[in-house]
Amino acid sequence: MPSQYQSAFLAFFVCACFLPAVIWLARKLNLYDSPGPLKIHEGRIPRLGGIAMAAGLLASAGLFFPLNSWQAFMALFALLGVWAVGLADDVLNLPSIFRFFVQIAAGGALWFAGWRVDWFRIHLLDFAATCLFVALVINAMNLLDGMDGLAAGMGIVISLGFVVISTGSSDIMGIITAWSLLGVCFGVLTANAPPAKIFMGDSGSTLIGVVLAFLSLDWVRIEPASHSMVVPIIFLGIPIADVGLAILRRIRSRAALFTGDRNHYYDILLRRGWTVRHVLEVSFGISCLLVLTGWLCARGMLSAGIAAGISATGLASAAYFLGSLQLAFKLAQNSHEGTPLGSALD
Repeated sequence: MPSQYQSAFLAFFVCACFLPAVIWLARKLNLYDSPGPLKIHEGRIPRLGGIAMAAGLLASAGLFFPLNSWQAFMALFALLGVWAVGLADDVLNLPSIFRFFVQIAAGGALWFAGWRVDWFRIHLLDFAATCLFVALVINAMNLLDGMDGLAAGMGIVISLGFVVISTGSSDIMGIITAWSLLGVCFGVLTANAPPAKIFMGDSGSTLIGVVLAFLSLDWVRIEPASHSMVVPIIFLGIPIADVGLAILRRIRSRAALFTGDRNHYYDILLRRGWTVRHVLEVSFGISCLLVLTGWLCARGMLSAGIAAGISATGLASAAYFLGSLQLAFKLAQNSHEGTPLGSALD
């Protein structure tokens, strides 16, 4: 069996096997995600699933990653650093600005190790763009982790996209990372699918985010002349669109940028009467179409401009017809005017 399949299976097996122990530990330490104004679940759910996910990723890395250079160690250090701060936040509730600076630092570490965007051809600007891109993807996946199975399922679809476009590549580290993330997401989904027995927590959602950011930068690093950053951005279309709307809402309502809310597209659809299963099916279906579009772009069957245009138009149309776009703007405007949330939804 090829090593990439083995890495996926090992990551899945270790993650799934660790989950019962993590659930026991969370209950022992009384670490639950309790219901509240920013929660949609009922009851107290253990929230340390990210520990099992990191165990699966580390098991795969220990056996299959080519850790034969300081760059590879730097990349793994950046990924685990983001995970560790997420775990600390799950336990201690760290300030948002501190977590953001750590995410920026992880982007900086990846930049120095050679994983970077090259948009401006000016080192300082490219350094800033790399750091902000990494932080954006991490927070996008973190914000997506507000409904059972959504972040893990989205991680499966997007990592599958990276698996497909890396087929035949000599980039062993990128291939193993994509397969390992696929296995880890399947593993945590065994207990995170609705109704969830455990939440992955910030440690899990930010781990998915930083690995996806790494895979995006790795795609460009391998073939900078032919591998466009458009492809991974298309793959990440739903998380990036959701975090973009969240930023827009908070700017329009003059709220702090790191303030949480329950106005994400999945929240709006649930309030409109959609079931969790329906939201998941539509989200994964749209994400699969985006991955297909990105794959066509990666294979040269679509130009980057056309692929980006199709994706942007599709996302905007989906948001319009599903009602999430209009309600997002309405909620932001009504929040600024002081209108209660219930009235805004009437």
